[in-house]
Amino acid sequence: MEKAQRIIIKNKNGLHTRVAAMVARQSQKIEEIWDCQLYLRRIDSQEGVPCNSVLPLVSLKVKNGELVEVYSHDSGSAEAVYKLASFLGQTAELEVPENEVIDSILQENTLASEKIFESINNGLIAMDSNGIINIFNRAAEEITGINAKDIIGKKGDEWVPNFNLTDLLYSKRENLGFKQKIGEKWVITNKSPILVDEEVVGGVVVFQDISQIEELSWELHSVKELKEKLNNILETVDDGICMINRCQEVTYVNHPFVKMFKKEGTQVLTRKIHELFPKEKFGEAFFLGKDENIITTKDGREFILNARPIIIESKFRGNVVVAKELTEIAKLADRIELLAQKTQFLQEELAKKEGLNQSFNNIVGKSGALIESLTVASKASRTDAAVLIRGESGTGKEMVARSIHLAGSRNSKPFVGMNCAAIPSNLLESELFGYEKGAFTGAYKEKRGKFEIASGGTIFLDEIGDMDKAMQAKLLRVLQEQEIERIGGVKPIKIDVRVIAATNSPLEEMMKEGTFRRDLYYRLNVITVLLPPLRQRKGDIPLLVEHFTEKISKKYDLPKCAIKKNALTALEHYHFPGNVRELENMIEGGMTLSNTEWITLDDLPSYLWDEIDNLRTIENTFSLDGDNLPTFEEMERALIEKAIIRHGSFRKAGQALGLDHKTIANKVKKYQLK
Repeated sequence: MEKAQRIIIKNKNGLHTRVAAMVARQSQKIEEIWDCQLYLRRIDSQEGVPCNSVLPLVSLKVKNGELVEVYSHDSGSAEAVYKLASFLGQTAELEVPENEVIDSILQENTLASEKIFESINNGLIAMDSNGIINIFNRAAEEITGINAKDIIGKKGDEWVPNFNLTDLLYSKRENLGFKQKIGEKWVITNKSPILVDEEVVGGVVVFQDISQIEELSWELHSVKELKEKLNNILETVDDGICMINRCQEVTYVNHPFVKMFKKEGTQVLTRKIHELFPKEKFGEAFFLGKDENIITTKDGREFILNARPIIIESKFRGNVVVAKELTEIAKLADRIELLAQKTQFLQEELAKKEGLNQSFNNIVGKSGALIESLTVASKASRTDAAVLIRGESGTGKEMVARSIHLAGSRNSKPFVGMNCAAIPSNLLESELFGYEKGAFTGAYKEKRGKFEIASGGTIFLDEIGDMDKAMQAKLLRVLQEQEIERIGGVKPIKIDVRVIAATNSPLEEMMKEGTFRRDLYYRLNVITVLLPPLRQRKGDIPLLVEHFTEKISKKYDLPKCAIKKNALTALEHYHFPGNVRELENMIEGGMTLSNTEWITLDDLPSYLWDEIDNLRTIENTFSLDGDNLPTFEEMERALIEKAIIRHGSFRKAGQALGLDHKTIANKVKKYQLK
């Protein structure tokens, strides 16, 4: 609740500077004792000014005989209001003429100073020795966003903490030209203490808003940066660039332009473009960008020139002339055609990968040879046709068979695998077809065979080439009739089974030798999936190594391992007769032997060192001595030629090098090999 008390000012000259100084000093003492803020106002005004600051009191221009009011909003301030009101009422007017003159001068100078402070464009803050703000001009209000009436008579650091006004009083040191940010504005600040007899009696802060200067500085910096970037671009492009003004005078040429036409830059600038090419005719359509000129130099080179108009603020300012060598354009066309072929190839490979059923995601590898095989397998899964999976031991034939089953319509039914090479011939029939109780000695109860168990699903016959001819005949009948008879049984049992067979045997040669039935071969070989050996997909080795380290780590609860570069290099140059299975065994052994988080070459089989020696032999063959390196094309030509000579066909050469036959055919055409 507000406490207030009215007083009539009885001083002859009113509340002039000398009296205001006495009141301000007394107010500071009273406020310190009663911990409050005292204000003075006219009776007809709602707002007053702080009593502890001289200039605000003087600015009221209170005259002799006027009624004013001392007030405070702080609790417990009634006594403080009474004390200051009594002091104002007891202030005696000194009648000495000299004092009147002095008062008049002080009053005039104080009011003049106030007008000056308010009119300057720089922010101005002044405070007394206690850090109390007594001057806060109009510019300071605009820059800081703080009203003077809210801050005058109060501690400055509570309102403008960035200025560190208290530190200024304690340090007694000037701080000039300090740049800082107040709100959204940047200012330059000069801070100075006010010293009288080497004692601090106050401080003054003058600050200037430099936000617009900062923005202009940043814009200038951006323009310079843009100009530098543009210049770098123009100097690094292959095209010749020439800029001309409205008078068709050259204002800029880049280095490629000078080099193309063998002209010195100093000989080109300020000359008209007609003078650079005196034999050429540049019509109006050329400068409008609607025509082009073809120029032939003395040495027979041809260039095509195009002009693009420069329009700034809807006004024509000149042209940018671009020169391209026609021979370079032809090279670019060839390169574009090559890139288009590569793009088409990559799109085809991507389409193959994306066309795979997700059931094949567990098969690790991205090589072209593997993806081609899996693409065939994925297509095979859409039907119930018999599939023959061909490939060396350890290439993952059973994994592919399971993926075909899972990708097909029978995926909810059983997948039954059978290794024909692992079962003796005399027991294979009972394993495949089952037997009745009492069919032979020891047959105490009936047993269902693999075909019967797999009914509705898929049976996988691995190593089909190891089956004897008698068993081949019985299998052929089952495939033809879709029914089986148990050993000792008297009635056939209908089955519905999809057959996937696998072999690493040369069935075609076995048919010639009579050890494999031709009719069974054609019954099984409806769709052939040929899995490439690991040596034809060397790019998959890093992926497989990472896959196996994670798998083995989980299997044996071992810490995860990474492989050293030289160990990986040795694996990539090994021929892997055991294929992926052999690689997995190597990694399992290496992780078991390693005592660290790394698999080193010492943790792998010793025979891998032979592959490193073979690599050094190849390097010597191609003279890879660092000083006389062959080009990549020379090495590629030699490798493809050697593969063609050794294997005799594009397909086999591609398999040996891990490439498809189309790529080999293109390379043979490129290098004109026979």
